[in-house]
Amino acid sequence: MLIIIPLTGAAVLLIGCLLAAQTLYVTRPTIYLPGKWQGTVVQLTDIHGRIRYLNGTLSKLVNEIRPDIVMVTGDLASRTTEWPRVLRELRQIDCPHIWFVPGNYERETVSKLHKRTLTLDEYTELMDVLQQQGITVLGNQEAQLTIGQQKLLVYGFDNSIYGNERINTSLKALAADDPYVIMLAHSPTIIDTLGEEQLHFDLLLTGHTHGGQIRLFGRTIGAYRNYHVGLKRLPGNRYFYISRGLGTVKIPLRLGCPPEIAVFKIGEERP
Repeated sequence: MLIIIPLTGAAVLLIGCLLAAQTLYVTRPTIYLPGKWQGTVVQLTDIHGRIRYLNGTLSKLVNEIRPDIVMVTGDLASRTTEWPRVLRELRQIDCPHIWFVPGNYERETVSKLHKRTLTLDEYTELMDVLQQQGITVLGNQEAQLTIGQQKLLVYGFDNSIYGNERINTSLKALAADDPYVIMLAHSPTIIDTLGEEQLHFDLLLTGHTHGGQIRLFGRTIGAYRNYHVGLKRLPGNRYFYISRGLGTVKIPLRLGCPPEIAVFKIGEERP
């Protein structure tokens, strides 16, 4: 027998406020990791056009952290009409080093309630605009950064389309200098490629899953239930982080899975 419990107006309001807070209040977890490179890294992912939150704009929330590096791991916007405002917001981030890898929503977009594939010209235009405003796009490419005597190697995979990831033949040679290695990809499926190729990394940053977006009793509901949320330590003192991201898709709500800006303090001890 189905029992229906009527909700009072106050209860409906309370549930609405809870869902709004879960969806629009950004958390900023700080993760302390060992490493021969020292600095503060911020990861942004799965923005999906949302740049304003209950506790501030995206740029304000990032600038308060004062990061050395910002990593953006794809899905800036669900619709091409949202690109301009997201790009304007990214320009407000005060950080000298911002790297980007494309997600599936840099290859497709929602148009009139249906998805369509972006044209090559549309994709190229977006990548060009990112580069013009000082954001380095890594599509199966590496970048190196030296701060003082500390070497950092960043490799960004383009797995915005499954099977699109490639490994630059110089990657193993670059790693011979023993830098701190951060790898970026939109989808966590990249871990399979890294295992097959036996590539070393210190920190792998991905998104795409939204942490499931709806979590009940600490468990992910839906297609990504077999992926962890947050940090996972792998053999060899490697770390694999899957961010919950910032925006939403399909339904504009989160539950038990608030949006996040992940902050990594590398080479620093926990206070």
